[in-house]
Amino acid sequence: MKKSPDSSFTKAIFAHAWDLEDGNAVPLMQWARAVGLDTLCIAASYHSGWFVQPHHATRRLRWSESGAAYFHPDEALYSGTCLRPPAAAIAAQVNPLRLAADCTKDAGLNLVAWTVGAHNTRLGLAFPHLAQHSAYGDILPHALSLGHDDTRNYLKALVRDIATNYSPHGIQLESFKWHSVRHNHTHERDLAGLSEMEQQLLSLCFNPQTVRKAEAAGVDAEAARNAVKQTLEIAFTHAPHRPLNHPQTMEELEDREPELRRYNRFLRHLAESLIFEIRQESLQGTNCKLYLQTGFSPSLRDVCDGFAVWAYGQTPEQTYRTVQSAVANLPQDWRGEFHCYIRLGMGIPNCAEQLEEIVMAAQSAGATGIYLYNYSEAPPAMLSWLQSALKKL
Repeated sequence: MKKSPDSSFTKAIFAHAWDLEDGNAVPLMQWARAVGLDTLCIAASYHSGWFVQPHHATRRLRWSESGAAYFHPDEALYSGTCLRPPAAAIAAQVNPLRLAADCTKDAGLNLVAWTVGAHNTRLGLAFPHLAQHSAYGDILPHALSLGHDDTRNYLKALVRDIATNYSPHGIQLESFKWHSVRHNHTHERDLAGLSEMEQQLLSLCFNPQTVRKAEAAGVDAEAARNAVKQTLEIAFTHAPHRPLNHPQTMEELEDREPELRRYNRFLRHLAESLIFEIRQESLQGTNCKLYLQTGFSPSLRDVCDGFAVWAYGQTPEQTYRTVQSAVANLPQDWRGEFHCYIRLGMGIPNCAEQLEEIVMAAQSAGATGIYLYNYSEAPPAMLSWLQSALKKL
């Protein structure tokens, strides 16, 4: 990848809508400008979380609402789906995304709308027929199925709503993908000790509408389902052991079960085609950039404006190697953005000098920008190191 001659290095930080509460919106913008940031990536929709807030004015702990939208939905845009964005309680009196859009514009900052999609436990519990279904028919309530038209129309409307009504510089998509049975939301139990491959099998979506679409495309979804169940039954029966010929990877199992390979390929098509539809339909007539919180995808190179690489908890040397390796796989003729995500917390960076070295490592290795995670949860000491670190870029 070669950067365009007029390209600039993005300096962004993630933030939540509650960082704008109680008159804090303008002070946040002033702080961002003062430390040298040029972009705020603010959550427009989010899943649930339990957060420690080291520097919030009044609260040290926050349980965020499940699957909430931090804006006022435009109801007319959701006529093609039974789903609606559940508005957050803090949006009752003020529209947080409107506030963010107005304040970033006044401050000369770019606004990127951090948009969580199919990861929505509230909607999955309310509409279980729209969630991912396992090969056994179990519901994954935290994951909406990308194979169901109501889910797809909802996600496209969600992006359309944000792009047309708030005109952000960009929309960053998180969780517009298939999800794992692993959720890390409650006390999860697996005494059978399922391997990574076996967890993948238990996560594969066999939502009835997904299955019908696969069958219409010529894929024998029931043969794929049977292969999944037979493999998992062997694991359940023999746990904690496995037979000597038990597959270790999805690729190994696909070699034995061609219909499973075809079904997995179809599921990937559903996920990728959704991104194509979002570009063509949701962003039509806008100048909004489309960013994915994933590594570079050759099939989506002409659809997305940017991808990312994660360097959470990495030293400067590790950050350099991580970014360099990812950049090496980018096509030389691709002119998009490639951001490095850096976490502010959990021990690294451990001083201002190390943060400076980390951001410099990301830039020198070929990233076109950094996204710092995140304002809400970062210790105040780490936030105080940003100004000197960003001056180095």
